[in-house]
Amino acid sequence: MGVSRTSVPYLEFLDCCARHSRIVEGLSAIDIKLQRLVAELVMMRLFDELQEGLSGIATRLACGASYVDGTAPLLLVPAARSTTGARTLFSELNRTKPVQLRWSKVSFINETTRYVLDEADTFRRGCGAHALVVSEMQAVRNRIAHANRASRKAFRVVVRRHYGADLNHVSPGMLLLSPRFTPTLLERYLTSCRVIVRDCSGG
Repeated sequence: MGVSRTSVPYLEFLDCCARHSRIVEGLSAIDIKLQRLVAELVMMRLFDELQEGLSGIATRLACGASYVDGTAPLLLVPAARSTTGARTLFSELNRTKPVQLRWSKVSFINETTRYVLDEADTFRRGCGAHALVVSEMQAVRNRIAHANRASRKAFRVVVRRHYGADLNHVSPGMLLLSPRFTPTLLERYLTSCRVIVRDCSGG
């Protein structure tokens, strides 16, 4: 089959997080406005890489790859023979028409993997355990990337959760680096992402 364990995307993601952490550690050396801009860029890239990591893990599992701890995934169907075949399973198995594979929210992940990975599987349980923080990070990421009504509304919920009030002047960069929170939310998100991918890869 030639598909490695989930340790491959797990370790690749840890390398990405380490690079982001080094950038965050050096932010104090630049102007505050640039700090916030860089923080937003880091947040966007971090969340995109989280999705890539989760997609990579799920795809390997669908091919029968074992978890980092050596356990086997709970597959509902015979393992795919390739990553392309795995993506086809996710997209087409038991569907009236192919669906887009989405990894940005746990509800999307469950819908993507529902016919291939058992709901009791380590990956799906790992994702489910972190549904709130994944949703929050998506809201922050989308507010940075988009200026539409939906993204603003979702971001206001995050601001209210952390500040206890609706504060329209708080930008994503301000939220991510606010000294009100120790460690900063950006640092917390980096830690959360490491834990999410660890739990979903059986690390």
